[in-house]
Formats: sequence, C-alpha cells, structure tokens
Amino acid sequence: MASNLNELNFSNLVGGKELTLSGKKFEVASPFYPEFITKVPDSNLFDLKTCVSKAKSSAIEISKLSFGDRAAILKKTAKNITFDSKDREYVVKMSGMPITFVEKHLQDIKDLLLALPELIENTLGSRHGRIAGKVLDNHDLFKILYPIDGIVYSVTPANDPRIVSFISAWLVCLGIPGIIKPAKTDFLIAQKVIKKIIENGYPASGLNVLGWNTSGENATKINFSLVDAAKAVWVFGDDTTVDNLLRFEDINGHRVDHFSDKIVLRHSTGRAAAVCDENIESKKIVNIITESCLEWPIGCNSLKAIFDASKQSNELTARLTERFSKLEKETGDPLKHKTKVGFVDKQTLVNVSKRIKELESLRLLKKLQGKQISELQSTPFLLATEDKHSEFLAKEFSIYVLALKKCASFEEAVSEANESAGSNKRLAVSVFSEDEEKVLKTSLHAHHVKRMRHSTELDILFHEGNDYLHRLTIPQIHREKAKS
Repeated sequence: MASNLNELNFSNLVGGKELTLSGKKFEVASPFYPEFITKVPDSNLFDLKTCVSKAKSSAIEISKLSFGDRAAILKKTAKNITFDSKDREYVVKMSGMPITFVEKHLQDIKDLLLALPELIENTLGSRHGRIAGKVLDNHDLFKILYPIDGIVYSVTPANDPRIVSFISAWLVCLGIPGIIKPAKTDFLIAQKVIKKIIENGYPASGLNVLGWNTSGENATKINFSLVDAAKAVWVFGDDTTVDNLLRFEDINGHRVDHFSDKIVLRHSTGRAAAVCDENIESKKIVNIITESCLEWPIGCNSLKAIFDASKQSNELTARLTERFSKLEKETGDPLKHKTKVGFVDKQTLVNVSKRIKELESLRLLKKLQGKQISELQSTPFLLATEDKHSEFLAKEFSIYVLALKKCASFEEAVSEANESAGSNKRLAVSVFSEDEEKVLKTSLHAHHVKRMRHSTELDILFHEGNDYLHRLTIPQIHREKAKS
C-alpha cells in the first residue's frame, strides 16, 4: 500500500499479508472530493478460498491464547496505535464527516479496544484462561463460555469508521476467526487496526480483510460462498437489502436460504428518537439533543425525532431554533476544525429538500431552520409537524435533520414514538425525565432506552440489542466439588 494519500492502493489482508491473488483492483472515488481516488482489491473465488482456508486454520493457534492473553493484545493495541493526519484526511474525504468528529471517532477506536475486555471481565469474569463466572452468588454452579466452532463473516457499512474495530475487538475477545469485508471507503482504517492487532500478538490468520467490486460478475458468488463457509454472519443495513445480497438465492426456480443454519447478527434499525416528559426543563436537555442529532447524522444512533410533552415545549423549540441557526456559520469545509456540519449524500439531500418543500406546501410540516447551500451540503434542518404519521418521525434520513412533534402528555408521546417506529424497534430512545420509576414502567419500542443521555452513546456489550457475549459462544455448566 502506498504511503502517499493520493496514491492509496490497497490489497486484501490475508494471513497477515497484503495479498490479492486475482491481480485486479478497482477505483473508488470520494463522493465528496472527486479528485481523491483510491484503489481497492477486486477479489475472485481463489482469493476467497485462500482466505477461508487461512481463517479456519487459525482456530487452533487462537485457542492457545487465554482470554487474558487476548485482552492484553487489545489493550496493547489501544495504547500504541496512532492515527496521523493522513488517516484523518482519508476519513474526512471518504465520509464527509467534519475533522473534529473524525478525531473523536478515531479516539473512540482506542477506547473501545481498551474497554471491551474489561467489560467482559466485569460482566462475567474468567477462570483458568477462559471467560467464565458464577451462575448465582453463593452457589456452586458456574459457566464457561466457549467460542462458537467456526468463522465469522461480516460485511460492514460506510457510515462509521469505528465499526471494523468494534467487530475485531469482539472476535479477539471471544477467540473467533473472522473475515471482514469493509466498505470500499473504509479500507485504510480497517486494515490499520487489524494489522496493529496482529503486530501485537494475535494470530496472523485470525482476522482477514477481503474486498471486491460489488457490481462485478463474481460478487454474488463470493458473498454466498462466504456465508456458506461461516458459522456466524454479522451484517448491517436494512433487512430487505441484506436478505437480497446475502441470504436468498434463486437456483433453478428454487429459493435457497443461506442463513438457514447460521447465527445471524443483524443491525438494521436506526431511527433514534427522544421523548420529553411533562416537567423536564428545556435548558437541561438542549445540549444532549443538539449533540445527539448533529455529531454525525448518518450514524445509526443519530437522533432524528423528538416527541415533546414538556410544559416548556415552546421554550425547547426556541432554544433548538437558536442553536440550529448558529450552526450556519459552522457549516463548510469538513477539513477545517471550525466546521461542525459536513457533507452528505447528494441524492439524499436533493430528495429530502424536495420533500420538505412538498410537505410545507401541504401545511403538514413547518421548516424552522435549515437550507441547502450546495449539492453536498445544507445547514441543519429543524422541522416541526403536527402529523404523527410524518415520515420525518418514522424514517431515517442520513442528513442533518431533526423533527419535532408536540404531544399532550408523556403517555401520548410514548404512544406516538412507538406507533411511528412500526414493526421494527428503534435503535435507541432517549427519555428526558427525572422520574426513573416512570421510565422503567414505560414500554418503549426500542432496543436501547437512555434516560437523560445521548442517543449516540455506544453500548458495546449489547449494540442494537445483540447480546454478543452469549450469541457468539457456547455455554458449558460446571459444578464445583462439594465441600466436605
């Protein structure tokens, strides 16, 4: 791989080596800086088979490492990995994320590599090198969690530079070989982290990176072959897209379900929202709301809608309107540190801007703040609606936008938040209430409920409701020797 940012030429990472057996690459241009172009491997079936063979063969070597050994590798990686100006520029140019937030996300990588082993140790514990702990206090039963027998295949999205590190940290902690297909715009950070984990002592074939052109003639075959080779599939994106690409295949008029015997970890919901209780003070929550909405709007846990039953509803709207208006001066070049509002997908911005105008003309929506200033950028949109069925309350639009809906009571706010979520749970609901008991007794259609907290906080043990510690392990129950 070239060191010059303008000459990035990536290969697969297989068995710890840069290796592309197909000899083919394809160009990936930044959607925001068209002159910035990288080359990514376009793997073939030979690359795939070699990678699968390497990954499966690493299981024995990985099993020789205790949980403590694996935890130490992650902690060492967290302490000595560094991200330089070229890394930061790469993420900005490929994602459109303002550099200030890129720096925060890259720091998050170090933090999660350090935190996950400690959380697992504190949640369950370890015995004789394995993840293990008491089933009940003052009881002679304890359980050991063994890693699943097989490899994990993961396809990661382009909306978060932390995601490959998150997956890698889990695979290392549990001792499971993995093959990761990162987004074509995420190769630099993905490979840097995995190379550093291997450099710090993890078996070279334990974590592998494959890339290919998803529009190529072999893409479907490669995807299904990797799913078939894996014990677990870790996927991101809406269920329909994932199922079309990775699950269902029509062969001679018959539909084959490639997930039928797999452990499937799905991340598909997003659409984070907030509910405001009657007596909450607007000044206590305006910062949390603004930061949850605007830190990174294409993130799956970015706040998109507020169901507001507070008595200070008008004051909260005024405070948010003022905050959003000030952001016009901080909307600009994502490579500059003063910028807080970056670039977004061109077509999404066009579609959303058009839809806002249509709904305004029908008097179903009121735009309080926001305007499109270029084909890639707008100042943040703040919208108000009285329509509980508004798509801006129900869907996730990957731009800088927040919709407000006033409600007559806390119960109505909860009901409308749940109803607009549809059949799939929201990823997170932030509940702004001082009454803990009230919140605990409330049924919210969400994977995560965060009282007086940011929707964007990552719960690394259970992201989007996935209990990784138990879904990727096999428990064995032990009973200790009876006391004489």
